[in-house]
Amino acid sequence: MRKSMMVTGAVVLLGIGMTKTAGAKPKDEPVKRGGYLVMVGGCNDCHTPLKMTPIGPAPDMDLMLSGHPVGQPDPMGTPAKADLALSGPDLTSWKLPFGIVYTRNVTPDKSGLGEWTEAQFIKTMRTGRHQGDGRALLPPMPWYNFGGMTDEDLKAMWAFLRSIKPIANAVPDPKVPPPVLEQFQKTNAAIVDTVINHKAPPPAPLAHVHGGAMPAAPTPPAAPTPPAAPAAPAAPKK
Repeated sequence: MRKSMMVTGAVVLLGIGMTKTAGAKPKDEPVKRGGYLVMVGGCNDCHTPLKMTPIGPAPDMDLMLSGHPVGQPDPMGTPAKADLALSGPDLTSWKLPFGIVYTRNVTPDKSGLGEWTEAQFIKTMRTGRHQGDGRALLPPMPWYNFGGMTDEDLKAMWAFLRSIKPIANAVPDPKVPPPVLEQFQKTNAAIVDTVINHKAPPPAPLAHVHGGAMPAAPTPPAAPTPPAAPAAPAAPKK
């Protein structure tokens, strides 16, 4: 009887253990999920330098997600009126009308995201600010697309970025004037409201001329009143 009870108990415990194992997620599942999200999110398009191959330009996966290589020249030329930006030779630097920006090293090296926390990474995507409360993120980084993701997905992306090979590459700061960075803080805050929180967009500002508000269009003058017809002469008295 005692032996039968011991066997029964062992079976029950084994069943509980199997149930817990079946319901648990493998430790590498967030990393796999994060790798999938990084791939479909197009992170390699900008954060992995391109290199020329016999079949054309392709991502240099030896430098995967390490950002703008140190020493790579800035984009040449000047954007024309119809251009939003000019790209550097490996698609990791961009010359825009307000300055030059570089794609960041997002590997776990200390020159990349090595000293960041998961919370800072998530807050960066939610606010469009460096480490969640620093300078504004700049185009062409589509941070707001990731800002609408769930915490679980952003944590999975973070897990993947922590799992890849660390690459030492200290990307330079953007060459953008401080007033532009201040304006982008306001712009990014408005994007958070409209794109992530789905609030109504702010009213369009008035156009400006030489630093002042454009005046309202003048009221057109009234049409002149035609002169009255001359009075008929009085009949002569008899």
